[in-house]
Amino acid sequence: MSSPITQKTLQSLYDDFPGIREDPFQVRKTSTKLVYIPVPGEKIDTYIDGPSGSIVKEVSRTVPKNEENGSYVVICTLLQNSTKHQQKYFIPWNDFVQRYTLMNGDPITPVNKPIFYTDIITVRAKGIATAFKALPTDTPSGQYEQPPSWGPGFASGANQDGYWMASVQQPDEYYFMPTQQFNNDYIKITNNYFKNLLEKKTH
Repeated sequence: MSSPITQKTLQSLYDDFPGIREDPFQVRKTSTKLVYIPVPGEKIDTYIDGPSGSIVKEVSRTVPKNEENGSYVVICTLLQNSTKHQQKYFIPWNDFVQRYTLMNGDPITPVNKPIFYTDIITVRAKGIATAFKALPTDTPSGQYEQPPSWGPGFASGANQDGYWMASVQQPDEYYFMPTQQFNNDYIKITNNYFKNLLEKKTH
């Protein structure tokens, strides 16, 4: 069995492999997500869609117990291949408010934070990420070293068609995303996107 690919190797793939795969490109988030504030110590299992209608348990992480309640937010994505499981992961609250807005486009602030304690809320994603195509030879076992912010260990499920992704907030931390989810959640940024954005700002 092959060894899991490391974060260092993923960085080298991003930096040093012109011609082998499409150059890295930027994408814009277009999706909505279900979110809630977890209890410290809560175990979060992350599943992703796998090949041939399967699902893969990518990783399990525990919300830190030594930080106050409300320090993290769980992001939930529905899976195409399962109604029982979801792709769930948690990020710090301060990171969350930079990446998401309320459904009406208003920013998420401490004033409306209490609603996330008592219910699962739908929010709108915003922001930009970097992506490049994953190849079958990157990690034949499907395992990869977790991004440092996830904690030590290895994630699974990368031995299928998909992309290596990195957020603007953590540009040196790579994670895998299956193609179907990528197509649902992101659009590739073109020169026309930046042109339209500039025009909106100048009118």
